[in-house]
Amino acid sequence: MKYCIIILFLGPIIAQDIDLLFEYGNQLFINGRFDDAIDKYEKILEQDQENADLYYNIGNAYFRSHEIGKAIWAYNKGIKLSPRDNDIHQNLEIANSRIIDRLLLPEPFFLLRLYRDLKNNFTIQEFIMIGSLLLFLEASLFMNLQFGWIGNIVIRKCISILVISAMLIHGIAIDKFFQQKNTRRGIIIENGVEAYSGPFYGENTVLFRINEGTLVDLHQSQEGLVEIILIDGKTGWITTNTMRSL
Repeated sequence: MKYCIIILFLGPIIAQDIDLLFEYGNQLFINGRFDDAIDKYEKILEQDQENADLYYNIGNAYFRSHEIGKAIWAYNKGIKLSPRDNDIHQNLEIANSRIIDRLLLPEPFFLLRLYRDLKNNFTIQEFIMIGSLLLFLEASLFMNLQFGWIGNIVIRKCISILVISAMLIHGIAIDKFFQQKNTRRGIIIENGVEAYSGPFYGENTVLFRINEGTLVDLHQSQEGLVEIILIDGKTGWITTNTMRSL
């Protein structure tokens, strides 16, 4: 169980209320009152406050309440904020193993897998910070080289390597930015959710059923329904209250 002080900049009174809710939720969790703990954590989210530890705790509470889909949703939200948090990753793996009829894709080519792992291990802000640091180092070496303070083949090669590395890092940041901008995803939070062939019940048939915890791409929405795409390519329409957006 993780504990943290949620730092806010909305004034000391609001910050104190949020911290009290978080601490109260933690105590309720320790006492085994998982539903009550969830209620406190959700109230924090309703105030547009979030961090990885909050999602970790609410994910654990949902998991203990046997709401696997919501636990997986919370862990995924936490990983987006803290992509290298091993505790969240481990709990997500455990929760994923509870998915009924889990869909799995074949392992991608190892170079593609390495690239995805690298991209998923850092946030956009971290990529930008690393790339900027590399550019700063390159500029410093270049200035020293221009003024003649240093000057040899090794330094020139270091400058070239830093420039190329900075370009690659910023390229990954741009790729991640557009992926997040153009891709909407969600987690199914109920079992046996019926996916229809269209956005209207009476005129469409049930194409398939999916279970809680399944990751889906969100395409378009209409009148309380959203079109989803599964990782195996299947598409269908489900009610919006059966999933939570990431």
